[in-house]
Amino acid sequence: MDSVIAFGAIGASSTLAEGTMKNQKLKILFLVIFLGSLLLPIVSLAQGLVPCGEPGNPCQLCHLFVLLDNIIDFVFKFIVLPVATLLLVIGGGMFFFYAENPQKVEQAKTLLTSVVTGLVIIFAAFLIVGTFLNVIGLAEWTKEIYQNWWEEGLFTIPCSL
Repeated sequence: MDSVIAFGAIGASSTLAEGTMKNQKLKILFLVIFLGSLLLPIVSLAQGLVPCGEPGNPCQLCHLFVLLDNIIDFVFKFIVLPVATLLLVIGGGMFFFYAENPQKVEQAKTLLTSVVTGLVIIFAAFLIVGTFLNVIGLAEWTKEIYQNWWEEGLFTIPCSL
């Protein structure tokens, strides 16, 4: 009799676990679909990253560098800054709405400090590399290619058509 009760308990708990697992899978699927729909406009903005390949404009080696510059600009403008802004809003909302729960407040503080630290690291690296390239004389050495690194594009690479 004990084995039947134990078997019944195992069967009931496994059904409960399956239901919870199915619920989690649905939540993950919804999250993927929701985030994918948010990223769809960003993907349409990525059009024009490849600067060559059209009829009358064959790809050359210099187009590789133009592509890399376009990718860096795209990542900074359309991925890093919006995601950081979204995470700062989420962290601020957690901090505001869960002020009575110390565990959630610590999570919010961790999220906010992580986002700010990540942004500081990303932009400090960009600043350090740009300053280093300026100090070693890249601006004088390649007058056609290197501009002020803080302007619109990192590089202006002349490719002949």
